Amino acid sequence: MLDRFAAFLDSHGRILISSHENPDGDGVGTALALFHLLRARGKEARIVVHPHLPPDLAWLDPGQAVEPFDPSGRHKDLSAWPDAWLVVDASEVQRLGPLRDPFHASAARKACLDHHLKDAPAGFDEEFTDPAASASAELVYRLLDAGEPRPWSLSVCTALYVGIVSDTGNFQFSNSTAAIHRAAADLIDQGVRPARAYQQLFWQERPQKLRLFGRAFQGLELLEGGAYARLQVTLADLAACGADHDDLDRLVNKPLELAGVEVSVLLYEARDGRIKVSLRSRERVDVNAVARRFGGGGHTLASGARLETSLAEASRRVDEAVVAQVRSDLPP
Repeated sequence: MLDRFAAFLDSHGRILISSHENPDGDGVGTALALFHLLRARGKEARIVVHPHLPPDLAWLDPGQAVEPFDPSGRHKDLSAWPDAWLVVDASEVQRLGPLRDPFHASAARKACLDHHLKDAPAGFDEEFTDPAASASAELVYRLLDAGEPRPWSLSVCTALYVGIVSDTGNFQFSNSTAAIHRAAADLIDQGVRPARAYQQLFWQERPQKLRLFGRAFQGLELLEGGAYARLQVTLADLAACGADHDDLDRLVNKPLELAGVEVSVLLYEARDGRIKVSLRSRERVDVNAVARRFGGGGHTLASGARLETSLAEASRRVDEAVVAQVRSDLPP
């Protein structure tokens, strides 16, 4: 797979990189690492995401390479620019959000680089996926490790490290393999500063975010004997705290800190009227199976979906699915 991916990069001169809507640390880190690598090889490369680069990742992109999607302005003719369009950290075209239309319209060679569980990717000319990888950034690390002379640039190393740290929960999650620890150690040997990365990623919060967390926990529901924890956030909650959707980052993980909780779910109202659902599992419950019932996906222990219904109805349907999965995966 890595040989095919290397050939894909080598055979194109103008490569557009995107990630899933609301990109996370792995999506952004993978995109930036590839961007710097391609530029160093003399290729034209761009990164376009929707809606924007998350504030807690802005430090990773001092040169402002990441372009927020602007369909009526600078990206009006985006589909005509690349000869290759690479989607990283996603293998489902619908996860591109508003970037779907220019993606479909483009004559570029289309590919995905991903580590999520999925059916056979559709809508791509080529796919480079490995669900056994801890992060999409690990796939780029393997590519470089196979033939790129060391030392790599600090920009590439830091971007890869952030991708790895983000998707392993700072090495707390079950996908923190020996291989990913060795990769992280190698990146540190090449100059990455772990303490700085950790502080930039996790210690830069706004008061509004902590207020939102507190408000959300006032409505915490513990179901199925305390094995299932559910949080809900409305647009009114965001407004009351002066918060925005970026401030929801990592909220879904917090209930897993409670003794006895095996599954944590966050349902929240999006601006487009849909209900977004984030699911996390401590270790034994397959939340990917739950997400896929609603057309979503992700990992066994971390997945998501969207429902076009009211918050109350979404909660009812998700509760029913999660409880059934808990009972299936945690029999008496």
